Amino acid sequence: MQNPVWLAAGGLFVLIGVLLMRWAGRYDAAGIAVDAAWRMAKTGSTTGARDELGRVIEEQLTDIRADTARIGHTRTAIKHGWRFFIARFVNIAGLILIAVGAVLIAIAFWWT
Repeated sequence: MQNPVWLAAGGLFVLIGVLLMRWAGRYDAAGIAVDAAWRMAKTGSTTGARDELGRVIEEQLTDIRADTARIGHTRTAIKHGWRFFIARFVNIAGLILIAVGAVLIAIAFWWT
């Protein structure tokens, strides 16, 4: 029989890892490209790859421009630069949590 505590802990780790990676994907350059690829996959079209990537980048730039108008250039550079920097580490932490969660789920099934 599976151990429900290990199973729940593993599932929680996987969920937290996925959520961390989703957050990091909004601010990471690779995440922005993956978002554009997912949008193209949903539409089933590969002809507008450049246009879709341009739209995703434009959405990011719109957020940055809105912040610049609201809080100024220096604060915007610090805010968004910090997010791009931290996104790399959060992405790695998300991957580690997913791996640990998978191990915990495996332990739940094999260790009774």
